Amino acid sequence: MTPCRLRWPLALLCALLAVAAVAAQPPQRIASLNLCADQLLLLLLPRERIASVTEWAQKPESSYMAKAAQGLPVNYGLAERVLPQQPDLIVAGEYNDHAMVAMMRKLGYRVEIVRVPRDLAEAQQFILQFGELVGAQAQAQALVADMQRRLARIAEQVGNKPAGLAAVYSPNGMSAGRGTVMEEILARAGWRNLGSEIGLNGYGQLPLEQLIRAQPDLLVLDTTAEPTGGTSLAHAYLDHPALETLTRKSRRLILPPPLSVCVGPMTVDAIERLVAAR
Repeated sequence: MTPCRLRWPLALLCALLAVAAVAAQPPQRIASLNLCADQLLLLLLPRERIASVTEWAQKPESSYMAKAAQGLPVNYGLAERVLPQQPDLIVAGEYNDHAMVAMMRKLGYRVEIVRVPRDLAEAQQFILQFGELVGAQAQAQALVADMQRRLARIAEQVGNKPAGLAAVYSPNGMSAGRGTVMEEILARAGWRNLGSEIGLNGYGQLPLEQLIRAQPDLLVLDTTAEPTGGTSLAHAYLDHPALETLTRKSRRLILPPPLSVCVGPMTVDAIERLVAAR
């Protein structure tokens, strides 16, 4: 057998091993186009591996990780902001512009679309899968283990105690009903959800008269930031005199939106606050 024939298989093997080694390297410059992915990146990775996040990641009214996100490049969910950063992984949500995603892939960028979780069971699986995607498996496992410990402690605290009635009330008189993360948050904290009991599916309007008649034990208020320059019509619902009368009889809890916008460790924070309100 000639030396050439000896060298060729060896060279091919070396080349294949080199390609496999590159493929095994976790991404080092990750850009996120989704608020929930933004926050998970900040929970799992060092800042130097995050190429950019959305503008929502830095806003305290929407982001659980707003403080950690300060100073990172912002992409506004736009390809023209992301591509100059030369990311080796772009994480998009299922509702990002499909044409933009296709264009970035056509240009040779790796784009992974993630479906953010709708409940805590999905969230734990999602965190583990996300950890695999970004090369942070150990950090993801530790985060899920911490969530499980906290949820087990909450279940012990709540036990079989009678559940009081809670009502979620937001700008425009909106409330949370069946199939929402707020329903799960309230149930795990040992509360019945008024929105579910009156037949709301998803998010819908809760008439003020119905809220007053129900006389809930706890009123959970959404503190979404008001527009600059005064009270909006949507927020005027929260200032109604009848609601003020109700809050003198019911306990009142302000639950910041970042605790329920995405499902994850922040959801456990929300449950702990509602347990404390019992």
